[in-house]
Amino acid sequence: MQFILFKSEPRETPFAPEWEYTLAEKVLKGINFKSLSRYLLKKEKQIIKNTSVINDGYTGLGKKSVTARFNSFNIFTFKNKEINKIKQAVIKAHEMFLKYYKIEIPKELWIQSWFNVMRKGEKIKLHIHGTSPDTYLSGNLMVQCQDTKTIYVNPQNQINEPVKHESLNEVGKLTLFQTCIPHCTDKQIDTQERISIAFDLSTYQVNKNYIKIK
Repeated sequence: MQFILFKSEPRETPFAPEWEYTLAEKVLKGINFKSLSRYLLKKEKQIIKNTSVINDGYTGLGKKSVTARFNSFNIFTFKNKEINKIKQAVIKAHEMFLKYYKIEIPKELWIQSWFNVMRKGEKIKLHIHGTSPDTYLSGNLMVQCQDTKTIYVNPQNQINEPVKHESLNEVGKLTLFQTCIPHCTDKQIDTQERISIAFDLSTYQVNKNYIKIK
């Protein structure tokens, strides 16, 4: 797993902002992502047809997207062997992330997870998963992609030439990051769908959408 330090420049006055965040990236092997892509595209139609719109989480993908139902399902309840492999990979990545910070690994791990499908001309706008005192870690996994980027932005400056980390997407890339980090994508220009799995982690059941994976 590669750890990417994402930090401010040394401050020159006692009132200048100072921040430091870490992103962790790892490309997963041994998962049939082509099969998973086909499976998720079928699931997309079923979910859109059978569940109600909540909101698109400020992603800009709109109420017709599967993202707008993100609170209506959890990927890790799906009966799919590739998703089960991903679950084990997330557990391991979480433990590696905590070891990097020298934080004790909790006995339990809970997850809320959904997936995004982007088509030509679409992009995910800058958004954030949470800033409350109990926010923890979030992540995403690229299931199907082309030459696109996921962009992470300094939480303390999202307007005036913010500091960014641009991650080149590749199939199988799993990224963990602190939930408070704003992120977005560039525009999808290929005719093939861009599919990603997104998730939020917690050490307890935040709400009924979270399921225990450890």
